[in-house]
Amino acid sequence: MLIISCIMLLIAGIAWYYFFYKARGIVRIQRLLEVKETYAAQIQGKKRFIVGGSDVLYSFDTAFLNAQGNLPHVNFGLNVGLGMQFILDAAMKNAKSGDEIVLCFAYSLYHRPNHDIFAYEYYRMYRRHQLKRFSRKEQLYYLLANLKLNAKFVEKKFEISECGSYQNIAFSDLAPSKNKPLRFPDYFEETEAMRALDCFVKRAKKRNIEVKITYPSTLEFDVYAQSNYIADLKAYLEARYTVIGSPNDYFVPLSEIANSVYHVNQTGQKRRTEQFLQEGMFR
Repeated sequence: MLIISCIMLLIAGIAWYYFFYKARGIVRIQRLLEVKETYAAQIQGKKRFIVGGSDVLYSFDTAFLNAQGNLPHVNFGLNVGLGMQFILDAAMKNAKSGDEIVLCFAYSLYHRPNHDIFAYEYYRMYRRHQLKRFSRKEQLYYLLANLKLNAKFVEKKFEISECGSYQNIAFSDLAPSKNKPLRFPDYFEETEAMRALDCFVKRAKKRNIEVKITYPSTLEFDVYAQSNYIADLKAYLEARYTVIGSPNDYFVPLSEIANSVYHVNQTGQKRRTEQFLQEGMFR
């Protein structure tokens, strides 16, 4: 009898979580998205979005770019855990004819699931009808995985500009456990996420939206020079799209890293933003 009661209690708890629990990390992503969408919506005329995961939030000082007084910029950095498709959908929803989009994706977005763990949690909370994008098995897996992540979530609070970029990240505090090279697949292959990217670029062209791709700022490790995956990804992108720079251009020293190999501090942000200007992206 006790075992049955415990099982029923567990089922009731999971059901309550599924229908009612608001994960703080996803609420934070929603707030970020609202800031960016609000700023983009009030711009009259052509604008440029810089789109990607949280590395974009840290890397591109769009407030500085906008202070120059020319083309308005929107920092559309969200979270890599959302997956490629979620980020692309959000960008397309907010872009209009004549706009420009610069896609700057963390390397994992190219080989991770197209709809990833936080996309499931976002849809569970805000757009439950979109859960059909996941198989039953995936839904169960992501439900349990998010339960675990939410139990240990600690919110980080940073200053954010009205155009969506982090400001004044003055610290360098990379945990030793994070100070290691990124792990890439053993071999390069076209993934569902890459096919979604191709569909996005074709759709953007039909809507008169110009798309360019660049690479993320990330902590440099010597092993990257021998990475076949990075070389193959570079060749793949350059054969299909307009690409800004090369992966090597955006490897950064430890002194420019904040709290993740993908998150630069204000020194790294200043350098990346100035590179952006020098690459002819300011007009």
